[in-house]
Amino acid sequence: MTIRRYILIGIPAACIISIVVSLVMSKPKREIGSQKEKSSPSKQVRNENSRGTDTATQTVQGLTMPNYDAQGKEVAVMRGAETFLLNDNVYKIVAPEIEVLESVDSKRGTQSVLITSENGEMNTTSSEGYLSNNVVVHLDPETQLNTDYLRYLPEKKFVDTDNSVTINGKGVKIVGQGCEIDLINKKMWIKKDAEMEMDGVKNDLFFLSADRTAQNSAENAVLPGETPTKEALLEKTFIRSNGQLVFDRQPDANIMTFNDNVEIKKGSSTVFSDKLVVFFDPQTKQTKQAIASGNVLASQGTKIAKGGFLTWDVNTQSAILEDIQKAEFVKDDLSIDALKMIFYKDTGKIDVPSSGSLRVRHKGKTDKKKTLANADETDNNISVKWEGKMNFLDDTREATFEKNIEVRRENSTLLCDNLNVTFDGRDFNMQTLNATEKIHIIDRRDSLFSEAVGDRATWDAKNKVTVLRGQPFALLREGNKRQILSPRVLFYEDEKIVLCEGKGSLYEKGDKKFPDQGTEETDVKVNWSKKMIYNDTLKKVSFFEEAQAARGGQKLNGDQIDAYLDNNQSIHKIIGAGNVYFYSKGLDNSEGFGSLLTWDLLKNIAILTGNPKAELRKEGSRTFSDTVYFDMAENRVRWEGRPHWQITSKEATDPGK
Repeated sequence: MTIRRYILIGIPAACIISIVVSLVMSKPKREIGSQKEKSSPSKQVRNENSRGTDTATQTVQGLTMPNYDAQGKEVAVMRGAETFLLNDNVYKIVAPEIEVLESVDSKRGTQSVLITSENGEMNTTSSEGYLSNNVVVHLDPETQLNTDYLRYLPEKKFVDTDNSVTINGKGVKIVGQGCEIDLINKKMWIKKDAEMEMDGVKNDLFFLSADRTAQNSAENAVLPGETPTKEALLEKTFIRSNGQLVFDRQPDANIMTFNDNVEIKKGSSTVFSDKLVVFFDPQTKQTKQAIASGNVLASQGTKIAKGGFLTWDVNTQSAILEDIQKAEFVKDDLSIDALKMIFYKDTGKIDVPSSGSLRVRHKGKTDKKKTLANADETDNNISVKWEGKMNFLDDTREATFEKNIEVRRENSTLLCDNLNVTFDGRDFNMQTLNATEKIHIIDRRDSLFSEAVGDRATWDAKNKVTVLRGQPFALLREGNKRQILSPRVLFYEDEKIVLCEGKGSLYEKGDKKFPDQGTEETDVKVNWSKKMIYNDTLKKVSFFEEAQAARGGQKLNGDQIDAYLDNNQSIHKIIGAGNVYFYSKGLDNSEGFGSLLTWDLLKNIAILTGNPKAELRKEGSRTFSDTVYFDMAENRVRWEGRPHWQITSKEATDPGK
């Protein structure tokens, strides 16, 4: 063979080898297979000559051209069934095969990348090479890229195509439009419209977990749930994007990045985002981590998650939902807003390490008297805000909240520093609510109190009762107008009743209806030993056992005292029953004994009756009558019925004896 021939053949071979020698997409172990059947030289020459423009001036059969580095180690080899030189600047290659050898390891053997096609071409003028017809890039023993056309640009050190490409691997198939391979940075990307299909749970992503509410199928939940069933393991995962799909091989991970209008779907689980980055283990090819970012929207059944980022980590089996402003998670009647939420798939745990808010609709019992049209009025929307953190445990169906907590329900607000909430076992219907530390309840209804302060508060949703405890007393307050002290207070929702248990007291500041009297003369004070009951419907407050009511210079004792509120929620009438004793300092220290006393605070008059007679004691004497009138407004005492006066000793008139 002449020297000129060697030179002409060596030019295209050197160009092709220089292009592919940098192609390092993976490190599979590959044995060089047997040569493909080669087309006959005469047939190829006839095909080229039939064009009338290309003329084969040189032909080489069974081409094998190795290339060595500076140390003499073989780094690449090009093979071809036949090579033709056309018009002194274009080389045609039949069945080209290019193999790039990355390294030789005694344990793993020779690592290589292999590119094959039916036809190849090299233009020495433009320094561009082309492969066409059934182009295959063997990335590793289990993965290959297929296309119909591939262009080599040696100066830019990359290869590309605008044609459709297909990548097939073990359990994975990817199709897209166009492909580029960066030979220097060892990156490859599909230009647009990428679609990936994965089999089974081997490539399980952050949004794939079983949904305990799935019906007639093994669907997977967006966020925490149970271990996938056998059917779920066989279900395929689909990922689509409009923009580039970038492949980047790093020593510790193979990275795939989907861009623009990304959609991930498995069963009824769907995730939309602007970008998705998936990290695969280079040895097991299983997912290590996945990060969806930009306008993230994940859904599965009644579960919806929205935020700026959603990250799934295989090692911790956790999903992190976060946003610089507010991430949102919705499940049935439950919704959570926070900067960051962590969902643990295996345990069903939710951690919110920052401030946030929770909203839930509590479904109460429907009133049978109400029509179907307004039956939903029994539902209560409950919201919880906190500044510390929140934790939810699915096993126990309970959530805990810390620091500066605010709970809103209907017309009431609860403030505390520690809160525990339990939910129904099937949904997020609240069952109990326990609050401790710095308890402050604000009530906006037109009732006996507007604020309550204590050490512990418990709400029983089933019985619709809230219990407030204090040590030594819980405090109920109506601004500067009224104050109630009791160790234990129960608020009954359905009956609109407030029950104070144990020894307690009530103080109500008097109004200025009596211009000749100071407010201290009209203040009302009530003490009791057993309990106090307030009925909001009747506007009635009842005090039991050793009850005592006092206003100005008047004092009333009885087994039971009932106080009635007017439209302004002020006490305007008091009734004492059972072993009644009444004392008026302004009426010359007059005293009355009987079984029933009605005290009209507006008219400032008290009427005493007895069984059979009421007793009046005044100025060392006493009389018995059917009715005794203590008229503080007129400053006189009168009675009805025939009186009977009797002089009494000082000891007999002393109520403490």
